[in-house]
Amino acid sequence: MVVEVVEGARTRELRRAVLRPHLSLTDALPGDELTDVVHLAALDEDDVVGTCFIYREPCPWRPGPGWRLRSMATAETRQGTGIGAAVLAGAVGYVAEHGGGALWLHAREVAVSFYARHELLLHGEPYVENNLPHRHMWRAVENLPAAPTRPS
Repeated sequence: MVVEVVEGARTRELRRAVLRPHLSLTDALPGDELTDVVHLAALDEDDVVGTCFIYREPCPWRPGPGWRLRSMATAETRQGTGIGAAVLAGAVGYVAEHGGGALWLHAREVAVSFYARHELLLHGEPYVENNLPHRHMWRAVENLPAAPTRPS
């Protein structure tokens, strides 16, 4: 399994099936309207088994640059196998290589322990979004410039 940047259309069905199963195949998904989004996918052979997307957006409660993480999803049959951790690590790595900053998200309450295991911190009080309990979470990501390339 590898995690890499892919076109958003490639992750769409997994995001819909896991996060918005009540929507039809043709309904717009939250975030579809955004530009300058980086979609990450965990690929097993050619199958997308995990995904999220990130984009630059300042964290509302932290000064400085920020990146918002959204639509984290793992195929139901593959949950609990490390795919989500790999996708999240891919997102953190991408942010680190592109300037760092606060990586933040609206975590569904059922996913808070997952994010906490991966160094994300809670911020503020619980709230309801889309009829589900959520928490704000974040972590600082240091800027790690990409390694220099060797001349060929």
